[in-house]
Amino acid sequence: MNPSARRQCLPLSALLLLPLAVTAEPLPTALPTVQVQAARVPGVDPFALPASLDTVWIDADRTGPGTQLSEALGGVPGLLARDRQNFAQDTQLSIRGFGARSTFGVRGVRVLIDGVPATMPDGQGQLSHASLLGAERIEVLRGPFSALYGNSSGGVLQVWSAQGQAGDPWRLRVNAGADNTLSVGAQLRGAGPGVDYNVAANHFSTDGWRDHSRARRESLNARLGTELA
Repeated sequence: MNPSARRQCLPLSALLLLPLAVTAEPLPTALPTVQVQAARVPGVDPFALPASLDTVWIDADRTGPGTQLSEALGGVPGLLARDRQNFAQDTQLSIRGFGARSTFGVRGVRVLIDGVPATMPDGQGQLSHASLLGAERIEVLRGPFSALYGNSSGGVLQVWSAQGQAGDPWRLRVNAGADNTLSVGAQLRGAGPGVDYNVAANHFSTDGWRDHSRARRESLNARLGTELA
C-alpha cells in the first residue's frame, strides 16, 4: 500500500470509531449534599468570615430540664437570654442591644428553626417552640451582616435539628427538682431506606417557688427527611 492510500484510510477508521465514543454512557457520580445559607461558608473558619458568627453545639449529656433555649445560650458574646423565671412570659432575647427594650419575647432579632422563619414581619417572635432535646446546634449571627436575612434583623439566631443517621440511639431523659419540678423528654432518631427522622417530645411541669406560679408545657418537634430520586 502506498503512503497516499494509507493517509486515506485514517479518516475512515476514525469515523467508524466515532459512534462508539458517542454512545458510551458516563458512570453515575454521587455528589455531596450542599446546604446553602446567607452568611455561612462551609469549611471556612469563623475567624476568617467578615461576620460575627458563633455556634453552640448541643451536647447529648447536657444537664438541666432542657425546656428553654436560654439554658444553652449562656456565654455567647453579645447575646443575652433571660428566662425571667416566669413561664407565662417567653424568654427575652437581645443581641448587641437589639431587643433589649422588649420586656419579654423576641423583637428585632430574626429566629429561624431548621431554616424556617419563626419571626413575624414586624420583628416579633418567640423561642418556646424550639426544642433543645432534638437540636444539634444553635448559630448566632451578630452585626450588620444579619441584614442578609431581611427586615428587623438586628441579629439572627438559628436552631438546627440533628439529622437522623442509621444506628442512632433513642434517648429518654428525666429531670426532677424542688417545687415538684419534673421534666420528661424522649427522642427517637434514626434512618431507614430512603428516609431519616428525628422526633423529640418533652413534658415539663412545676409548682413554682412563688404563689400562683404553677406552669406546664408540652412540646413536640419532628424533622423528617426523604430522598425524592
